[in-house]
Amino acid sequence: MMVRRLHLLLLCLLLSPAALAETSLWQVRDGERTMYLGGTVHVLAAADYPLPAAFDRAYAQADRVVFETDMQAINSPAFQLQMMQRLTYDDGRGLRDELGTRAYDALQAYSRKRNLPMAMLERFRPAMVSLVIVMTELERLGINGTGVDEHFHRRARADGKPVGQLETPQAQLEFIAGMGRGEEDALILNSLRDAEQVATMMSRMKAAWRSGDLAQLEKVGLEPMRRDYPGLYENLLVKRNQAWLGRLEGMLKNAGTELVLVGAMHLVGHEGLLEQLRTRGYEIIQQ
Repeated sequence: MMVRRLHLLLLCLLLSPAALAETSLWQVRDGERTMYLGGTVHVLAAADYPLPAAFDRAYAQADRVVFETDMQAINSPAFQLQMMQRLTYDDGRGLRDELGTRAYDALQAYSRKRNLPMAMLERFRPAMVSLVIVMTELERLGINGTGVDEHFHRRARADGKPVGQLETPQAQLEFIAGMGRGEEDALILNSLRDAEQVATMMSRMKAAWRSGDLAQLEKVGLEPMRRDYPGLYENLLVKRNQAWLGRLEGMLKNAGTELVLVGAMHLVGHEGLLEQLRTRGYEIIQQ
């Protein structure tokens, strides 16, 4: 979705075919009312910067930047503590009590391979273990830097630009805590399987993200989730998209222009925000 660099010469921007490339940013129009809706990747590598000029132009035109949740709150020590408390066992049980032998043994093998203390993982609930696996693999790839959301949140704070949110940090935490509930073994086994493919998957995902290729994003990111984690797909994407639609439509009725930034997976597919807004009669223009 993001292919151009900010510092191209003006002549190149005017003449180069790459300057006309589309990106993961859409303008949503309702008559004269305008909103920008951008797909993001929450964690990036240093090489993924700078972001494309289309995002900067939308930011410059926006009166307010809206994120999935309160970015300042979720980075606070208080919320980090709350998250740890919510995603660790506090009732005398441990991971071994919740996982079957196959999933537990596979996780033990992974912990040895990656030098992760099993005693630490044992304290975490399956949802947290899944997150640890993902972050461990991203760290190995050097994908551990500021994502699009945090990048623009920092800019907005520095510029004094108003910010907003689509849901509370507590609501987002509950969605995370509910990952794989009732399907704990499948969550861990699929997370371990995906860990072996992270490099290829992220390469394909970021290529699709940079070029704004919704069909490829759906194929690489959405279809596996829909197939392997139908409950997670319903709770993390479909239900949240439905909850956010009313907020987005309300913004289009107000004066001013918003730049709304959400994870790219929220935009794709027939239940994604773009298609849902299109079916409600809004004009959708890729930038």
